[in-house]
Amino acid sequence: MATEEPELIPQGKSSKKPKLLILVAAVAVLLLGGGGAFAWHHFHQSASHSKVPAADIIQPMNIVIPTIMSNLDSGDGRPRYVRVSARLQLADGRDAEKVLPLMPEIQNAFQSYLHETRPDELSGSGIYRLREALLTQIANIVAPIRVRDLFFVELLVQ
Repeated sequence: MATEEPELIPQGKSSKKPKLLILVAAVAVLLLGGGGAFAWHHFHQSASHSKVPAADIIQPMNIVIPTIMSNLDSGDGRPRYVRVSARLQLADGRDAEKVLPLMPEIQNAFQSYLHETRPDELSGSGIYRLREALLTQIANIVAPIRVRDLFFVELLVQ
């Protein structure tokens, strides 16, 4: 009696293999297609945004504040002096011409603040407080022009 032995084919593996391959292929096509679409969109957006005219780009500008010498409030009658050189950074360089005529008022703000300052107030974090106070006063003087920062180039206390 010649009986054929049936082949033992596990039912789970044979039926899942083609479905798994189709699923992997579909996911790959979606990822590649979606990635390609994203790359195209990103390149297209970058190319369209890079055509900004050079005149529309806002460049900050630093303005030199002339060196200021002032006496400090020593409290003991002994004269103490301070020498300050600073730079003012404007948000838009096109506003520099508008700020230059206001330089005497800016220098006056420095003088007024320094006359009321004691020498020990300029040590440690006192320089930071000096910078913040002067930056606030200068911003009020030159308003509506935006001031970004105030940099001390030199600060000598004698």
